[in-house]
Order: sequence, then structure tokens, then C-alpha cells
Amino acid sequence: MKRLSFLAFVLLACAAGFAGSLIHDSLKTAEPAETVNAAPERAKSGAVRIAMINLEEASRQSRKFRELKNLWDTARDELSKQDQKMEQEYNTKVAELRRATTEEERTARRVELKALQETHKISKEEQQKYLGALLAQYQKDVLVMVMEEIDKFAKREGYDIVMQDYTVEAAEADFFSGGAYAQSLMSKPVLLTPGTKDRKNAYVMDITQEIINLVK
Repeated sequence: MKRLSFLAFVLLACAAGFAGSLIHDSLKTAEPAETVNAAPERAKSGAVRIAMINLEEASRQSRKFRELKNLWDTARDELSKQDQKMEQEYNTKVAELRRATTEEERTARRVELKALQETHKISKEEQQKYLGALLAQYQKDVLVMVMEEIDKFAKREGYDIVMQDYTVEAAEADFFSGGAYAQSLMSKPVLLTPGTKDRKNAYVMDITQEIINLVK
């Protein structure tokens, strides 16, 4: 009888221990499930974190952009003044040609006008090359600076991928702008990222404003 009672006690103890382990295991598995379902924690549980940025907007609002744009405007204004000066010289020669009284004078003025035309043409071509090279260098300088800030921010905040986005807007919502709008939209690398603007997407975040704050 005592032996049966002892065996019953052992069985009850084992059953209790087994049941306790089941409860413990179920609680262990339940806790991470609750964490995964919490939106702010999803991206911290090993999922890839993606940052979105409107690179053009961030670049345009940077201090480097404003600085180099002033230099660009100054260079363009100087070249415009050169153009105006050459046009004045040309107009002066035209007036002299009209006042010429001899064929020798008229021939001389025609040669001078031809030379000015050729000089002006070459000058315009060189100006375009210079402005094109200057613009390319300025664009690179701005983008390098902004990209450095994006790189540091992404590493600091733990983002795995940074994707470029931009806003597709039609300057004039008329019939002829539809093609340009469609072409721009079709070339966008990212069409939709729901929840990024209101920061409800734990996987994807729009960091445009954060970068603007850093580069201003």
C-alpha cells in the first residue's frame, strides 16, 4: 500500500513538473511573439532597416548648394557682361559701316564685322563648355557633401539600405504635361512606402528632414 502511495506521489510530481515546463515554455515563446507584433520593435528584431531620402530636396536645401549657386550666378553674370560688350562692339562696327563713304572704308568695316562674328561664336562655345564643366563640378561637390552626411547618419542610426526617392510633380497640370509626368513616375525606383511620412512603418523611414537639418 505504501509502495503504491509512493508511486502515485512520484507520478503526480512528474506530471506537475511536466506541466510547469510546458507553461514556462509557452510563456517563453509568447513573449517574443508579442515583441514582434509591436510596431516600434519590429525593425530591431533582425529585420532589414531601410531609409528613404529625397536626395534632390536635401541637396537644394544644403548650405553647400546655396554657397555654390552664388558662385555659379556670379560666373554666369560675368560671362553675360562679356557677351553684352561684344554685342556693343559689333553694333558699333555696324554703325561705322553705315557711315562709311568710301568702298575702302566699307571693306575694312566688313572685315572687322566678320572677325567679330567669328570671335563671338568661339567665345559663346567656350562659355558653354566652361559653364557646363563648372556646373558638373558644383553638382558633384554638393552631392559628395550630402552623401557623406547620409552615410554617417545611416551608420549611426543602424540603417542597412538607403534608397533614393523624389516627388513627382507637374509644373502645369495640363494635357501636355501628362507625358512628362508619366515618364518621371515610371522611372521612379520607389513608388510607394506606406507609413513613412507619419513614421508608422518600422521597416522603412523617410530621413529627408533629418539630413536637411544636418546639411543646412
